[in-house]
Amino acid sequence: MNNKRRYGIFLLLLAVAGWFIGVRPQMDQFKERSLSYKVVREEHQSYVQRLSDIEKIKSSGAAMEKSLEAFYLAFPSSSQIPEVLVMIESLAARSGIVLNSSVIGSADGNQVPVSLAFSGNLKTMKKFLTAIYNNVRTASVKSQTVTSDASGNLNVSLQLGLLYYGGGK
Repeated sequence: MNNKRRYGIFLLLLAVAGWFIGVRPQMDQFKERSLSYKVVREEHQSYVQRLSDIEKIKSSGAAMEKSLEAFYLAFPSSSQIPEVLVMIESLAARSGIVLNSSVIGSADGNQVPVSLAFSGNLKTMKKFLTAIYNNVRTASVKSQTVTSDASGNLNVSLQLGLLYYGGGK
């Protein structure tokens, strides 16, 4: 019985020593790794949040860029006004309209007054006005006069204000 008791005490001491030598350091190491994992996971979540914020800013920046591009396309700079006038003359020629006169006034604020007089039949008139509507940048119509002659030709007088940005720069 004494032998069994010694054997039992030896096993108990071996178990306690195994606990302190083998299991306890492994538990401490696991606890360290667990804390390290939590730190890395929180850092990763922070980076993911930052990336989503950057993507959101990027997409809103792209939307703003598209809005600005649309603005600059809609409103030519003052230096581009001659290009717009050449485009109107080209559209008239392609539509079959006879451009009788075009008078360009002095820039007034953010508009350049333009008076156009042209003639043609209803089909060519419709084609020309549709082309102007689809291709010419923002313009305000100040007045328009349409008359016809006995042969069915239309004579149109159009007063436009071509809008631009740049205030005369």
